Amino acid sequence: SRNVAADIGKLFGDAIADKVDTDIAGLFSSFSSDLGSASTELTPELIFKAVATLRANNVPAPYYGVFHPKAAFNLKKVLTNAGYTTSANGASLAVSDLGNEALRSGYVATVAGVQIFENSNITVDQYDDAVGGVFHPVSLGLAMKQDFKVETQRDASLRATEIVATITKGQGVVKSDYGVAITTDAAL
Repeated sequence: SRNVAADIGKLFGDAIADKVDTDIAGLFSSFSSDLGSASTELTPELIFKAVATLRANNVPAPYYGVFHPKAAFNLKKVLTNAGYTTSANGASLAVSDLGNEALRSGYVATVAGVQIFENSNITVDQYDDAVGGVFHPVSLGLAMKQDFKVETQRDASLRATEIVATITKGQGVVKSDYGVAITTDAAL
């Protein structure tokens, strides 16, 4: 037998987590620095440029990068040399440790000191572009006024019980110079 209450709780929890992720990821475009542009593919060079920008602004480590999975695909493709030759005679060179990790697990742990994460809650515009970011954790803030709360209300005329989940929160950019927005292509 199924635990309906647990199923509903998971459904509500996932929906609220997606909403929080979407709202926070929507703040990346508010960073004071930006790189890339429409149809730019995510590359290690862009990550290195973002780190250089943060270091030039005296932003301390650690740095995190969050990108749409379709944008991160190109980064992994570049690191693994997938489908490319990398020498003058057409022979492929050895894949780097990062490339090997991407091939093994599909996850690139760290590039240029930046822990890279993928998040499908990043909005993709009508031109298949998405704004990700490289940032210090202090750059963004999330305030929770009321934690996750589930309420029920019986409606006898409908022969139903309404179940509602809510949180009360706010988010914002705390230090805009502690992050770099990176606009990239999010099409495969």
